[in-house]
Amino acid sequence: MQRSPKAESTVKLELGSGPSTQPVDIPDRNLLGIIEPERHEPFHEIETALRRAAEETASFLGPARRVLVLVNDRTRPTPSGLILSSLASVLRQRAVRVLVCLGAHRPAVPAELDLILGPEMRSLSDLNVVQHDCRSVSSLFLMGRTTKGTEVRMNREILWAERIIAVNSVEPHYFAGFTGGRKSFLPGIAGIDGIVQNHNLAVHTAAMPLALEGNPVHADMVEAAQMVPRPIFSIQTVQDRDLRLLSVRSGSLQDSFNQACADARRSYGLTVGHKADIVLSVVRPPGDINLYQSQRAVEFAQSVLNSPSVHITVSSCREGIGDDGFIRTLLKFRDPNEILSQPNGFDYSGWHKAVRLVRIRQRTDLYAVTGLDPDVIRSAVMTPFATVQEAIDAAISHIGPDARVYVIPDAAAVVPIYAG
Repeated sequence: MQRSPKAESTVKLELGSGPSTQPVDIPDRNLLGIIEPERHEPFHEIETALRRAAEETASFLGPARRVLVLVNDRTRPTPSGLILSSLASVLRQRAVRVLVCLGAHRPAVPAELDLILGPEMRSLSDLNVVQHDCRSVSSLFLMGRTTKGTEVRMNREILWAERIIAVNSVEPHYFAGFTGGRKSFLPGIAGIDGIVQNHNLAVHTAAMPLALEGNPVHADMVEAAQMVPRPIFSIQTVQDRDLRLLSVRSGSLQDSFNQACADARRSYGLTVGHKADIVLSVVRPPGDINLYQSQRAVEFAQSVLNSPSVHITVSSCREGIGDDGFIRTLLKFRDPNEILSQPNGFDYSGWHKAVRLVRIRQRTDLYAVTGLDPDVIRSAVMTPFATVQEAIDAAISHIGPDARVYVIPDAAAVVPIYAG
């Protein structure tokens, strides 16, 4: 984002990244603030932390021959290649399978796999890369159900392994509290039924960004991960939005995750003293991949929005809608508010997102500037606009001339927290 000097009581901003950058003028008297994450010092002990993680990994593996490594797909900016390169010498004399934790996402293409694995891992002679398929019944095995009723089927590669290494990154998540840790297992390598059942818990009001205590989605994921019948070693990383490494935590799955969450909260959470009538959020790569992923911007801003209010999402949505279950759910009803009276939900992914969007829309009008067909945006209970300027002008006109505006130039980089 670039900001020019004020001219005639108007603040001129350049929002977005790369070729998708757009100019926008906001009246100075309306601009409450630009919300950006605090700048933290990069992690200067990277080599030491990676060496320690490698030593701990070697100790954890002991004489085990068969090792399963869990890594994220391309929707998360996890520095998997860096971590795996540091482990290459530990893994070189073993049979290694890398399982890409896709959840319900599409498979990674070869170029993406090269980035995920890194060159040193690719050079291992006894390496097998497997991409999880949540709908392949033959590749899954049943471990039971959680106390919330979620079916826990996971990838059979677990049964091949003697030891499991989970590599992940921790960032805010709009209903699980944080990414990382237990998410390698559910949804990462789980069956589609369990993924849907777990995600349906996101309709609970305690399922919020940065929230773990009392969050039913998080608790369900933890319980599922605890069912895994093999020892697990975990390496959890935290990066800022410039992909600078801020911390590396290793050890048990729960301990390393908890430590990384504390690091991520310091990096991504930002306390503000006032609420706004309008929040303009820009979704940058990789979160702008589709509409489904981009809507985290709406969720992250809720703490600092008045009622009534307007939220504007700016995203390229370069691969379209993504999981369209939430749109299919919304289209079932003439009045989207009727979805809130459905006690049992639906048996496909995306229902939870539809419920959350409808709840938000009861107090916040949702505007969107994307590369998608306007009718698609309307079906997602959002109002489409061609440019950011048109959207902000319409929002101020709707709220009134004294509307107060927050601008968030990178919606995935910060979760504003109202301290009033």
